[in-house]
Amino acid sequence: MQKGLFLAIVFFFFQSLIPLFAVQKLSPLAPSPDWSRLDQFQETITRDEFVQLINTLYSPSGSFWRYTIINGNEVTIYSDTEHNELLYRLRLAPDPESQVPLKANWVSNIKTRGEEPLETKPLKGLIICLDPGHIGGKWAKMEERFFQIGSDPPVIEAELNMNVCKRAAKLLEDAGARVVWTKKDYEPVTELRPANLRKDAIALLFPFENQDNLPYRFSDEIEKKISLTAERLFYRNAEIRARAEIVDRLRPDITICVHFNADKWSEHPTREELVPKSKLVVFVNGNYSEEELVFDDQKWDMLYKLLSRTALPELEISEAVAKEMEVVWNFPPETYTNWSAAYKVGKSPYVFARNLLANRIYHSPVVFIEGPYMNSHDSYDRIIAGDYDGNKNINGKSVKSIFVEYAEIITQGIISWATSKQGIVVQE
Repeated sequence: MQKGLFLAIVFFFFQSLIPLFAVQKLSPLAPSPDWSRLDQFQETITRDEFVQLINTLYSPSGSFWRYTIINGNEVTIYSDTEHNELLYRLRLAPDPESQVPLKANWVSNIKTRGEEPLETKPLKGLIICLDPGHIGGKWAKMEERFFQIGSDPPVIEAELNMNVCKRAAKLLEDAGARVVWTKKDYEPVTELRPANLRKDAIALLFPFENQDNLPYRFSDEIEKKISLTAERLFYRNAEIRARAEIVDRLRPDITICVHFNADKWSEHPTREELVPKSKLVVFVNGNYSEEELVFDDQKWDMLYKLLSRTALPELEISEAVAKEMEVVWNFPPETYTNWSAAYKVGKSPYVFARNLLANRIYHSPVVFIEGPYMNSHDSYDRIIAGDYDGNKNINGKSVKSIFVEYAEIITQGIISWATSKQGIVVQE
């Protein structure tokens, strides 16, 4: 072989390797994704189904296609929109007959759950993970999930979510499910604290600066911004990522993220500021924006969710829970007409796709529920009444604890879904 030709071949060989080792663009605190983990999904989905899920759920804006090339039955994913930095190649099945079966599939047959009659244990065989939203305790004010009106009891969302989960755990277990948790107290799951995240906060605030050349201390105004950014990285990011590791270890069939919602409130709220009526919403994973898909870890997360087929059970369970919410509470759904982060999917007016960190990185079907507004006339007095058994007279009405109702809604929604069809979420 001529020397010049040999050198040219060597040059182009190493040039072809450069994209594979390109530095990946990562979200805050995200680990670098292992793209080989997607190998288990090679040829497990047809081109038609892949395109349909992208267009109707995961990237309805079309942003994902800017990072890909489809050539026949192969999708090539790039880090950049110029298609210079290769990330992964996914082979698609040409037709359903040649599809490779999924090795780990959440959709199995209801008959595999055992001999227990469905009437007494309708959720037998299911592992359900409860994820009570936020940290609470001494961290509640930092999380901005705390408010108090006058001398009324303080409203701390983490405590409300925990009350619901405790009630739901008992009901779900009575129905035959095995219940596991991401957390059971008011301490962080993550070992990181805001002080550990100062460098990450500075990198976020000064992304285009050489980090080694930045001063050790900044002005008081900038130091305050750094402190706030480090705190938000702690409770919005590090905490959720630590919980995701627990979900991965527990391998649940369903994860239920429990939250209460709220409208804006002032620093010193009054009863006059309570909003007239709550609105309700349940989120499934999807609707990845152009700004989010810049990050390679979010491309990976989206593909893992899509290829592991969590979309159908997420949507079905969410719609079943939403139906119960409508029946019990009769509050209207959120609409999000002027907010592009949420995208209407499915048949229920209450269910939207949104790319939340929890419903993106928890590797199971995730149902993310936002309960009534904490600062609304229809719910506030019931919330500050606390949890209780039986009924209580609140504002002239004899009502159950709002936490009991919420737990019953979750449980009955899952039961309605599980008993209304032949398929059920059971990992192999």
